[in-house]
Amino acid sequence: MSYTDQDVREGRRLMNEGCENRLVIGDKLLAVTAPGGPNSAFDQYCDEINLNPKTARQYRHTARMCTPPVRQLVADSGVHVSYSALRDGARLAPSGKPYDEGYRTLRSLLAEASEAGIGRISAPQYRRALGIGPALQDLLDPASDMSVAQYLGSLPPLERDKVLQELVEEDDAFRDAAKRAIDDKRRRDRERRPGRGGDKPGKAQALARDLVRMNDQITALMHRYPPSTILDFTQEETTACVEALGTVEVLATWIRFRVKDDAATAACGRAATPDLVGV
Repeated sequence: MSYTDQDVREGRRLMNEGCENRLVIGDKLLAVTAPGGPNSAFDQYCDEINLNPKTARQYRHTARMCTPPVRQLVADSGVHVSYSALRDGARLAPSGKPYDEGYRTLRSLLAEASEAGIGRISAPQYRRALGIGPALQDLLDPASDMSVAQYLGSLPPLERDKVLQELVEEDDAFRDAAKRAIDDKRRRDRERRPGRGGDKPGKAQALARDLVRMNDQITALMHRYPPSTILDFTQEETTACVEALGTVEVLATWIRFRVKDDAATAACGRAATPDLVGV
């Protein structure tokens, strides 16, 4: 499905109206870029309206799952339901079906809220009803009674990595907040650790620290683009990736030689020490 300049102008207008319009933005994305269509056309449209493609896919999927009858039901109930809640109900479970298929659980909650005179169904309340656990936003809230570490610690080991990936992929702002929290913790840990003979780290220590950070970034990159991800590269993007790969290979070789040289130097120093002492 192709789109016109008018579609682009309309998309930009909807983006400028703010996040409260996310379902409407999703409707527009459905109208101009149907699910299953070319990724390149979808990404190009997102670029033209200044919207992250991953976020856009969430908007589009939620708008498709949250049908007009469901929206009318929410409107008629007089109970406020946030976009975040609607998004969570539409999210696909490991079974491949939405966590709240047909929003059946939401319908029950709306009926209960209307009878009790409650004017709002919160996203955490809805998630608890669905049994899908807290969102990262809730765990990062200072008022929360459970931290990210506590929640992840309560999960079985095989499930922990998957849940962590789902949490950090919920929203760009949440991911940035999590990264800041992790970076702050690492900084505090470094400040508590004794130095190597001075306050200012040596170059070897700084290099090791930079490589650890790079390792974290590479690991996050692999999680962000798993083998199942379909990538439709342009020729320019392919060239850029090949150049980056070449740089990474050179860097890996350089690191390997530096580490081996340092290890060999240290081994020689240890071997020479008995002779010096004997003298």
